[in-house]
Amino acid sequence: MSLLCGQKLIKNYYVSKGWWQKEEVQAVRGVDLDLGLELNHLSCNDRNNNIGLVGESGSGKSTLARLISRLEKPSRGSLHFRGKEISNLPEKELLFFRKRVQIIFQDAAASLNPRHSVEKILSEPVRNFYPEFSRSERREKIIEIMEQVGLSGKDYRCFPHEFSGGQKRRLAIARAVIVYPSLLICDEATSGLDVSLQGQLLNLFLELGEKFAMNYLLVSHDLPAVRYLCSRILVMYAGMIVEDFSAKEQHSPVHPYTRALLKSEPSLDSSFSPQFLPGEPPDPSAHPTGCSFHPRCFERRDICMEAIPELKETSERHRVACHLA
Repeated sequence: MSLLCGQKLIKNYYVSKGWWQKEEVQAVRGVDLDLGLELNHLSCNDRNNNIGLVGESGSGKSTLARLISRLEKPSRGSLHFRGKEISNLPEKELLFFRKRVQIIFQDAAASLNPRHSVEKILSEPVRNFYPEFSRSERREKIIEIMEQVGLSGKDYRCFPHEFSGGQKRRLAIARAVIVYPSLLICDEATSGLDVSLQGQLLNLFLELGEKFAMNYLLVSHDLPAVRYLCSRILVMYAGMIVEDFSAKEQHSPVHPYTRALLKSEPSLDSSFSPQFLPGEPPDPSAHPTGCSFHPRCFERRDICMEAIPELKETSERHRVACHLA
């Protein structure tokens, strides 16, 4: 049984365009997603269960992450957690899901209430999921988790503004893992940090994953970070998954967009010349007909401009949505 899977997930937003006029924006367009086998605390963390979600800014990665975490309801489609439909469950009935699936956001500072101390921030999830804990037990748990993410347990009385950017990121991680989730969704968790801090954070993810039997969905445009932490990579473009492949096969992608992403990645090789895609991603309110990537694709054919390609399996554990595959 899969831990979490979605079928034909669609998310539309409506933007005001003046008096009585609204424009439909398609952020996620019919995504089928399966986050792997059942995970529980009796099993050890395996990097093979970590999944990376990559793509350009505006491709719909963060929106998909919010749908998977049920922070937003899909406009259409279904989402199942351990076989149970959760797409339209009211918030009061999602307590079991919230404990097993947590999310940390790109802007850690904005996700922390500046008026609350660290103790109050971290005690809220403990009170929600472990109401039987006394105040002293909550404090003991808070100090323990702070030390596990690399913060000083003595700082539990401090406020968010007293921490650096990297420490705020660790504090957000502590708030998420304090309830021992099975899946942690990381939305651009390493962005905005220097290389050394990014490395420390990725190593921390591996340590916490092994300690708590926790796996990750890493949403990022940082391909080296994704390859380091994950074994499976999903490539997203214009609100759709265009390729799903193993990180070990990073040099043999099929979709032209995936190949273009890899060619644009910086390298220390002096002979390397990065290649960049021409043009811009399509307007989410006016997607082109056929394959959304065809206006920027050098290999396009007539069928690419007429029909939307389906995400099909081309080899074992490799799926691609391309007419040329």
